[in-house]
Amino acid sequence: MTLALLKKGNGTLSLTIQEAKRNGPKKSANLLKDRVGIYLYTSSTGVYYPYLGANIREDTKVLLEEPTDIVDEETKLEYWYGVMKATSEIETIKAFGKDRSIIVRPTYMMGPADRTDRFIYWPVRLARGGDIMVPGPGDPVQYIDVRDVAEFMIRLAEEKKAGTFNAVGPCAKQTMLEFAEKGKQAFAIESNLIPIDDDEFLKENGIPYLIPWIEPTGNNYGTARVSNEKAVKAGLTFRDLKASLNDMHQWWYSEALTDERRNKFELDPQGVLVREKMILENWSARQK
Repeated sequence: MTLALLKKGNGTLSLTIQEAKRNGPKKSANLLKDRVGIYLYTSSTGVYYPYLGANIREDTKVLLEEPTDIVDEETKLEYWYGVMKATSEIETIKAFGKDRSIIVRPTYMMGPADRTDRFIYWPVRLARGGDIMVPGPGDPVQYIDVRDVAEFMIRLAEEKKAGTFNAVGPCAKQTMLEFAEKGKQAFAIESNLIPIDDDEFLKENGIPYLIPWIEPTGNNYGTARVSNEKAVKAGLTFRDLKASLNDMHQWWYSEALTDERRNKFELDPQGVLVREKMILENWSARQK
């Protein structure tokens, strides 16, 4: 999404520019550079891939070139996405200059109406209670409600705060177990969290990640170690995790979605919802 502030009389007009989707940030930036006061580009923390360090800040070197010797398709996608976002940032600044460009780099976003279904596992699972698997309990996690990102973007645009900002939550550092412990409080049902701290076991059972958890090794070491200090100082705020999970759960079971959509996710034989009981049984057997 690209947000531009067009001068209209004595005020401004916020627009979502469809041109950005059709022809890319370069063409949309050039289309608007002489017609708007300030331009906001939605980038991603993916520009820092591979995440090899800690305390990744806005001035950390970004990804500008894809390696030619990568054979793993998922890794190829990570590199492609990072380069695409980073080069789009450059085109934004080329067109508008640093004093008229706002770059926002969100981490994994979640919230009602999410079409990716990569985070919905947690509100669905936590609402069911019982024995709940928690992978990588001590690993750091980061995520943010898309509504917090949207509010932050509007605030930056209205206040004309040019610059680059990591839109990353939660407010304070959080482990995966702390995420689950707080998240389960969103639902009035008994839960028993079962931490699994054996990465090899998780891989053997088909769980390389379960957003917001990603095994923090190799290229993903710093995935959840991105600094939000600058963004917080610029006005980024965070709604309570329990509220986000509750809102997502209500949306998921509302008339906004079809049973077919829900069943495709919840009844997927390869999905963790269906396989979790077996995985926990395997974990219990390994502990004996």
